[in-house]
Amino acid sequence: MVVTETEVQTGTELLSARQMAQFAIDGFLEFDDIIPQDLVEAVYEDELKTVDENGLNERFRWHITDNPHGFYEFSEATREVQNLPAVRAVLRSLLGPGYQANHSALHATPPLHKEAQKWHVDAGGKRQVRLPKIEQYSFDVLTAFFAHDTPDEMGPTLILPGSHLRWVLGPDIGRYKNIVGQRKLSGKAGRMIFFHEGLWHCAQPNATEQWRFMFKVRYNPRVRQRGLFNTEGWDSPEIRRFFRVNKRTHDLSGEADAVGWTRADWWRYLCGADEMVDPSGTLSHGDYA
Repeated sequence: MVVTETEVQTGTELLSARQMAQFAIDGFLEFDDIIPQDLVEAVYEDELKTVDENGLNERFRWHITDNPHGFYEFSEATREVQNLPAVRAVLRSLLGPGYQANHSALHATPPLHKEAQKWHVDAGGKRQVRLPKIEQYSFDVLTAFFAHDTPDEMGPTLILPGSHLRWVLGPDIGRYKNIVGQRKLSGKAGRMIFFHEGLWHCAQPNATEQWRFMFKVRYNPRVRQRGLFNTEGWDSPEIRRFFRVNKRTHDLSGEADAVGWTRADWWRYLCGADEMVDPSGTLSHGDYA
């Protein structure tokens, strides 16, 4: 899946500065009204065909990386969902033109499954160290699609908002259990969540008698991720106030100031603004940190 500039122009509107600011703060965006109901139902019907009394058929688990015949290839409805103009517009806003799918996976949790996943970051995460020729602020985007209602008791994906700016390796966080601020992605059928590759997450126990499904795709950028969304008003009083009010929204362990500086740098980068000169050496960023 590769998006061209021509395809983007025929799609829906790009993310606004307010939506992108929310992504910068939380590390994810959630939409419950961009997938037509008929496609939602068709995907769910296809998902039900992948499981039986023996569990999820392995041929449907992965796609692209090590299984060319995964659920993405099996389900035409799923391909249609990922190629909807509204979905492409969000991905274009986050990744830019030419983004590519790295891999996809169908996650299926059986009925009355009592075990939870450990907290993790996909691909193992990474330390805050960048190798030469690697863009400092580059990030992949993961989409999580729920084609059926997923109440809390069904064990929808658990995320930790704001954790995307705490660079870690997977084993670092696997020993944790419950963390203040965590949130289950519960809700109605048809929701799609777009989240930063660094967001901490894990699947939860399924206490219902139904299978719980989540379809995920990881997308890679092919351009510098600067000024890709609708940047109008990015430095407005409203946006500045939004960052100021949310400075400590995701203060996990008293490090809000340090994260605020990183977020301020990243926000200016996302908006295509020049780096802020700080002759005082105090890492001051005005209203953004």
